[in-house]
Amino acid sequence: MKVSVEIITGTFIDADVSEDTTVKELKEKIAAEVKLPVTRLILVIGDEETRRMVMEDEDDMMLRDLGVGEDSHMYLFFKHPDLVSEEEESKGGEEDDDDPMEEVSSEAESPRGNEEEDEKPKIDGEEKDQAMKDEEEDSDEKVEEDEEAKQNEKDGEAKDNGDDDVKEEPREGEEGDNKEEI
Repeated sequence: MKVSVEIITGTFIDADVSEDTTVKELKEKIAAEVKLPVTRLILVIGDEETRRMVMEDEDDMMLRDLGVGEDSHMYLFFKHPDLVSEEEESKGGEEDDDDPMEEVSSEAESPRGNEEEDEKPKIDGEEKDQAMKDEEEDSDEKVEEDEEAKQNEKDGEAKDNGDDDVKEEPREGEEGDNKEEI
């Protein structure tokens, strides 16, 4: 049977599978196509009324048992790499080591994410939250300082215009020019 898998980016993957294919086998096919490890893939199945996420404990179920049939439409989402590594650490390495897709290609990961990991030491939980708050406060303070400096600069320019020494002389038709014509 043919199933269509729509990736969140709008890309479609058409896969030919049998009714006896398991969720894990389908994920392995998709993983090879998108060059990501199976552990990062999240499948969503069903029509609008019955749509649901396929849980990890359902990976050994056959597609037909989940209601997937000919021309079924599924959605594919990705777990963030940090979430996958945290889950693996909490499980204590129970995952199969022979999974060929566990090595992530450099094309699949953004270089930006790798640079951030190199620059900052890993911190957990509350420390991570506090670090983010501190960075945000530092950023807010810098913005306030910049705005204050601009305002002071404008105030300084207004004083430099020399309005203090200028005397205004009356113009014709203004007060002080009270000549009456006869």
